Amino acid sequence: MARAVPDPRQRAAALTNLAVEVAIGPGDVAEAERIVNSVTYEDHVIRHGRDFAVRVLAEQLVTVNAREAERIASTIRADTERDEAFGNMARTLATTKKRTAKQLIERIGNAPVKERLLHDLTNGRL
Repeated sequence: MARAVPDPRQRAAALTNLAVEVAIGPGDVAEAERIVNSVTYEDHVIRHGRDFAVRVLAEQLVTVNAREAERIASTIRADTERDEAFGNMARTLATTKKRTAKQLIERIGNAPVKERLLHDLTNGRL
């Protein structure tokens, strides 16, 4: 049904929402990945539609299955999107799973961002 939406931006959003529902509801992560990999939308705001959809899926999945979310986020091609995904997932887990949050921060490629997040995590401000 999401593919039937005529507006490309709304179709991309519908596909992303469907993937999140499939991954969290029935727990079919492979099907959710297939759905987000089919997103091809790009405009002046969203430069990497597939990467953005994968990032949203990973960020939503992290509380349910952090290991799968980390694996999914590592498939993001654009460095900035990937770093943002790992940072946001670490922020989500900072209060409940500090070790996992630290592992996610270690995957960030941008050194200043990584150091700031590690500092904030250590001081309890993440």
